[in-house]
Amino acid sequence: MRCSKKSAMMADALAVRWESLIVALATLALALWAFRRPTPAAQPAGKTPPEGVALQIVRPGAAPEIVEVKDGCVLGRGQACTIVFDDATVSKLHARFKLDGSEAVIEDLDSTNGTLLNGRRLSGPAPLRRGDRIGLGANQIVFLGVAPSKDD
Repeated sequence: MRCSKKSAMMADALAVRWESLIVALATLALALWAFRRPTPAAQPAGKTPPEGVALQIVRPGAAPEIVEVKDGCVLGRGQACTIVFDDATVSKLHARFKLDGSEAVIEDLDSTNGTLLNGRRLSGPAPLRRGDRIGLGANQIVFLGVAPSKDD
């Protein structure tokens, strides 16, 4: 009788270990699923990708203005730029907005003073989220989001 009691206790302990292992693996799988990189949703038939982004531009001493710019918009001091800043701290070709599917990206164009995203200097292209603040010299740009396409 003593052996059967001991073997029953061993079986219970072994069952608890297996259950714990299964719970740990399930938790790990759930964590990996939760932190995966989301795949871009496929565009429904007849729907075109967004054409531009909406920005709020805050220049020192001027009222904020809201603009919508297209993919490839260049910011800088040069007259060929889409948005021109009359500021000596802004390079002639300072930064560019690009659309990568339904995601907006900002990149610095090797400007002298750099481009800041939420207070940090960009070291390469960076995806944007609504409310992000972009700094070009004393100018602030608030990313308002991807502008809906004409079909929306």
